[in-house]
Amino acid sequence: MSRKIQPVPVLSPEFFEEETTGANVSVPNLLEEKHVYTYKKLVVPMSMRSIYWKYFGFPATDDGSILTKVKIVCILCKTQIAYNRNTSNLRMHLQNKHAQELLELETANPPRKPIISQEAKERRAQKRLLKAGLAAAQHIYTTNTDGTIQIDSDIQFVTDPNVSLTGIEEDVNVTSPVRVMIKNPNNSCNLNSNVAFLMSDDTSVQQCGSTESKSAILDAIAEFVIVDLQLPEIVEGRGFQKLVATLKSPCEIPSKSKLEDDLLPKIYDNYKESIVQNLSCLNTEIGLAIEEWRSNTKENFVTFSTYYQHPGETTLDYKVLCTLHAPDDWDDIQWGIVVDSLLAEWELRIEKITAAVIAISIPGLITALNNRGLTLVPCLLHTLQVCALACFQDSDIAPIISKCRAIIGVILGHNGASATLAMQDQLLELEENSLVMDYPSVWISTYNMLEQLALRRSVLSNILDTVERADHDTIDLTQDEWKLIEDLVTVLEPFKVTIMTVGEEKIPLISLLKPLLWQLVSSHLKAKEADSGTTRNFKENLSDMLCERYADSNVTLLLQIATTLDPRFKQLPYATDEDKTLVSAPIKDMLTKLIEDEGGNRISKMDDIPEKKRRMSRMEQLLGDQFCSSKNRMPSEEKADLELVQYQSEATAALDHCPLQWWANNVAKCPHLSKLAQKYNCVPACCPPPSRISAEAQVIYDTKRAALPSHLVDKLLFLYGNYNVSE
Repeated sequence: MSRKIQPVPVLSPEFFEEETTGANVSVPNLLEEKHVYTYKKLVVPMSMRSIYWKYFGFPATDDGSILTKVKIVCILCKTQIAYNRNTSNLRMHLQNKHAQELLELETANPPRKPIISQEAKERRAQKRLLKAGLAAAQHIYTTNTDGTIQIDSDIQFVTDPNVSLTGIEEDVNVTSPVRVMIKNPNNSCNLNSNVAFLMSDDTSVQQCGSTESKSAILDAIAEFVIVDLQLPEIVEGRGFQKLVATLKSPCEIPSKSKLEDDLLPKIYDNYKESIVQNLSCLNTEIGLAIEEWRSNTKENFVTFSTYYQHPGETTLDYKVLCTLHAPDDWDDIQWGIVVDSLLAEWELRIEKITAAVIAISIPGLITALNNRGLTLVPCLLHTLQVCALACFQDSDIAPIISKCRAIIGVILGHNGASATLAMQDQLLELEENSLVMDYPSVWISTYNMLEQLALRRSVLSNILDTVERADHDTIDLTQDEWKLIEDLVTVLEPFKVTIMTVGEEKIPLISLLKPLLWQLVSSHLKAKEADSGTTRNFKENLSDMLCERYADSNVTLLLQIATTLDPRFKQLPYATDEDKTLVSAPIKDMLTKLIEDEGGNRISKMDDIPEKKRRMSRMEQLLGDQFCSSKNRMPSEEKADLELVQYQSEATAALDHCPLQWWANNVAKCPHLSKLAQKYNCVPACCPPPSRISAEAQVIYDTKRAALPSHLVDKLLFLYGNYNVSE
């Protein structure tokens, strides 16, 4: 009995042309709307060799022509299943619904051995000959049954230029993506169907859809690579292509080379031109940030960034300038050339740089910066990293940390131990999944690992006993080793609190450094009577390291001035009278000079305007010049004193108040001092922006950055640091 099949608007094979050999290929059912098929048979093509196809088939007509490959039908129960180009869902259906048939099928067809014997090779050759002889046969299985099947815009996804849709299971090759173009763009097609095409650079594409839509997709993919700091080759991954096909199609996915050679360079050039123009217009001071880091290929790189405040704004802007390879054999002369070239390229004047915050250990670069008169302030995050790593690399501590990593590896690699750990975490009311291996390049991750182990000390032995294969002699921690871990966690806890404090700041300015360092050295790292000998040694060493890194006289004076001009810390409760006297004179001198320069400019401008003759008042004629003081101006020093007194008389700002906002609100009371404060408020406390200060953000960014290839490092880090998602 013949049944009518509902008409379907499908792109016919002649719409497509494969651009590999120039030959036309049939691409059936590539785009399909929601509709109903009426089938007469269920068939399985000859190329589908999996044993599980015995109980499934594609809907087909009376003559065996397959109607659609979107869905397959179970012969046993007529259940319709989406075809995903593999047989995992076929086996799952049999396991859930037809367990006995599955058992019989797999018993009769045991899995093949991974090593192919000569006999197996000969059998395969015989099969190929048999297949050649049976070329007229279309299907390996055919079942005479009828029914209907509904298609709900399921994904039809193709990635291989050599793919034969009748044998897609065995022909898929992810490394060679499909290149398809529509020959007749005027023909109507379904834009809601799910197909994504990865296009090569030299492919001329005409697609169903507007040019604007195509451009938006390309921009979105480029933005995805930039914002998430992904490697461009992600677009050639089958998972990514299938994701895009699910969300939006038909569409063009740019290839890796198109991203690297075309899209990303264009975005980079546009952003760079805009930033150079903005920096050249700045008339305020700026702060530099210079950060050294290491890639997965063990090469050193240096990233230069700048911080600045736009006049009238209460935020500190941050821009990445460039990232350079740092050869080990460069001296100060070579680095000097690099620094001079960089400043010229970005139109930055050396006299406008208040200070450079550095997280580097390259002698040549440090010398080159010093030779140019820059004040170099150690980055707070980098300083804490260096100090903490010194503790972790201690000869007594390093073996213990190795044991801790082994313990976590054993537990997380054993299902039973992991389950027991999860149950114990609930009983101890600890955060779930918080016991993880550390990332050694970020010290806070190692600290968190030790802290979480210490919290589970009472249950770890029982958990490890459930792992039979574990060598307990090599991973069990002794009482003394546990004591060292607990001492180290106690000593480094203030460092963790410091990072959390800086991370909570809207803008972590350099004015924070002096109070934080003073609190660490004078309180948290002071030895106490109850401290063990190990704890005392740790505290003394850490205190000495902190003091030594910030001991430079220029750095000390800069930090003291910046802190004094911060309305939260202006009373300097931690500073001695000598410190207060030391800093008051430079501030007054700078303020006086600022007033004089501004007054001189104003006078010179007024002198250019011819004074009009005016009639003297009777009072002036009577009393004369001796009582007239209109021409007597207040000396600059007195104005400076008045502004300083006014500033000190204002109430101290709350600790959570933004100093930039405070100065914007009080600029009328202290107009010249606010300009001086702006000079120091453009220098950050650390190189990374606030978004990268938290421990989790440090680890994520460090791992992604270290994986970047050298030829993309500069552009991708530049775009990642400067890209505005709202655009």
